[in-house]
Amino acid sequence: MGKQYDGTEFFEMMAANEKAVGALYRQFASDSKLGAKFFESLAKDEDRHYSIYTALLKKFADSKGLTVDVADDQEEYLKLLIGNNMLKDADKLREQAAKYTNKDQIYDLAERSERDSVLFVQELTALYPMLQPEDFSVILKEEKDHLRQVMSRRMESKLKTLRL
Repeated sequence: MGKQYDGTEFFEMMAANEKAVGALYRQFASDSKLGAKFFESLAKDEDRHYSIYTALLKKFADSKGLTVDVADDQEEYLKLLIGNNMLKDADKLREQAAKYTNKDQIYDLAERSERDSVLFVQELTALYPMLQPEDFSVILKEEKDHLRQVMSRRMESKLKTLRL
């Protein structure tokens, strides 16, 4: 039997994640050895995604527009995604990142952030297929591109370390 699921908390998490990742990327950009332009460019995209999510929240949260029918196990899964979100404590994560001593640690964190973003956007599009699909499509494409870029830079960094 299905339940009514209010996706407001999921959207709030998505908006908070985009804001946190943008701040994290700006922190990385402040270290010129990491590729300031690269991380600043990613941060600008995250800012735009944040604006989209907050606009959707303002538009639909009060009108029950984010309430959908879901199966019990899907509701449990969504709650687990929110509860185990790696960006839940963004300040603590940025403090940890400030202590990282090599590029691979930074690229690993960026890669995990982007993987989560791709997963979360896919969940949103499955929950709300009619809710501004063009925005979700653009965001998903950009998040996948971010993941590709981060993974590529991480691999290049590893090869340089090995002098290959």
